[in-house]
Amino acid sequence: MRRTIFVLATLLVATAPCLAKTETYAVSDKDGRDSASFTSDAPLELIQGHTSKVDGTVTIDDSLDLSKKPLEAQFDVDLASIDTGIPLRNEHMRDNFLETKKYPKATFKVSSIAATPTVLKDGQTLKTKATGEFSLHGVTTKREIPVDITYHKMCKSQGKFLDCDLIQIKSTFPVAFKDYKIQRPEIVFQKLADTVIVTVSATAHKAAAAAPAKK
Repeated sequence: MRRTIFVLATLLVATAPCLAKTETYAVSDKDGRDSASFTSDAPLELIQGHTSKVDGTVTIDDSLDLSKKPLEAQFDVDLASIDTGIPLRNEHMRDNFLETKKYPKATFKVSSIAATPTVLKDGQTLKTKATGEFSLHGVTTKREIPVDITYHKMCKSQGKFLDCDLIQIKSTFPVAFKDYKIQRPEIVFQKLADTVIVTVSATAHKAAAAAPAKK
């Protein structure tokens, strides 16, 4: 009987899934080097907007293999801070167009990554596609967008970033206003295209480990 219990216990331990170890990287640069921008290339006028208020987190397996679970990533853009270069146009964009008091952020929540290979390597750029939910103006749609991901384990001391172990993310994709029930005020935005090109460029730094609690 004891032998049977021992064998069963051994099998349970051997077949039990191992707890995955993860690493978390945070997008939050106080120096404003992260960016989100849009370009409207309409027949009458080229209009561009930009903000450096981008936040987010990326949690991946500690093997740096993006195909392994649990993969979690979310990026938020503060829409009320977008600057188009004209104060009056900024005001109308916030209040009448994007309605930022009701919908202050645009969010992309990643659910999966498709690439071959999927492992991040120091100094190499991985071109892939991220699938997830894109939320804007109170509407959420499932999107697949192209993403360039570059991992840096080590950096030169004179480089842009003093501390490394970071992930740089860049993506460019179209956004059609009709998909997000955004009505264009013709008086101010009559020269704005119905679809704009959005570019997000951000750097996620490895989150510092929490200090052990004092006894």
